[in-house]
Amino acid sequence: MKSNKYKYQITIVINPKIEEKERDGVLKKVEEWLKAEGVETMKNSHFGIKELVYEIRKMRKGDFWIYEVESQKPIRLKTLNLSLNRETNIIRYLILKN
Repeated sequence: MKSNKYKYQITIVINPKIEEKERDGVLKKVEEWLKAEGVETMKNSHFGIKELVYEIRKMRKGDFWIYEVESQKPIRLKTLNLSLNRETNIIRYLILKN
């Protein structure tokens, strides 16, 4: 039987030069935005600071975080994209539907 839940994987790359306290604030904002969309976080993984294949905003490294989330209804991607784009410490993100 097929589940009625929508599953997503959200990868976020954060500026590696910010302090831990500031990074925690960015992650808290992301979690608040997800909750506002009615999304439940199933798993949150930190992959650490990795070398980027190409330079983004004059940075050669990024701090990678992956969220695996579920929701009862589809995420409003326009709203979430707008929020992620406005956060200056997020240098790149990717939202995949599983």
